[in-house]
Amino acid sequence: MLQQQLAPLINGAQLTVITIDDNTKVRISTNYKIDSDEEGIDNEITEILYNGLKSEIGDMSMDDFSTTNENVGIQSSQKVGPTVANDMRTDAYIAVGIALLAMFLYILIRFRNVAFSVGALAAVAFTAFTIIGFYSLFQGLFPFAMEVDQSFIAAILTVIGYQINDTVVVFDRVRENVGLYPKQSFFDTINSSINSTLGRTIMTSGSTLLVLLCIFILGGDAIRSFVFAMIWGVIIGTLATMFVAAPVAYITDARRHGKNAAKA
Repeated sequence: MLQQQLAPLINGAQLTVITIDDNTKVRISTNYKIDSDEEGIDNEITEILYNGLKSEIGDMSMDDFSTTNENVGIQSSQKVGPTVANDMRTDAYIAVGIALLAMFLYILIRFRNVAFSVGALAAVAFTAFTIIGFYSLFQGLFPFAMEVDQSFIAAILTVIGYQINDTVVVFDRVRENVGLYPKQSFFDTINSSINSTLGRTIMTSGSTLLVLLCIFILGGDAIRSFVFAMIWGVIIGTLATMFVAAPVAYITDARRHGKNAAKA
């Protein structure tokens, strides 16, 4: 509700309102004029907050509202400049890069086949970029914050972990079937492995989605963006395992051995 009251006053800038301390306080974040060096920006933002929160603060004067106090008004304020934001973005890139490299090596060591590593990374990249693209295209169209912030990066990393776990289950069945049916073509082995794990995949994804939907509907605004990214990630990640990871692994393996991959 507070976010809806304040949003029209900041001219389309990003805004997040999080309730804390048993609904007695709120943390308000915005990138309104974040790059501006003009004097009086802090006072301008304070005035915007004062006008937008008049229905909540009653007859409190502007001076009382803007004076840091333990019980009323603005208790603390902090500006995160573009340099800090760039550092956070760089750290996020590094974290995702390290995670992808670690997963590539893990899959390679476990399955002794680079095709599985390539397929797993292709699925992970597809899932991550799909979520990022969705947030970029539909930012501002949903009634909750869709910022690419620390919680969003945490959601991406969580989805990557979920994605790689689902992919490993399928690839593990592929490896098992390769040993059981050595004369069967790799295409048929992958196809039968996906079919045999499909029930498990649907049940796992379905139960995960059920929990996430409950949190999304009944949870607070502070975690709604995180949970929405998780919901989208579980759906896309499940599909990517079957329609990206496995086909890419098959094509890569076929090319390594000089086989015709057209059947894929």
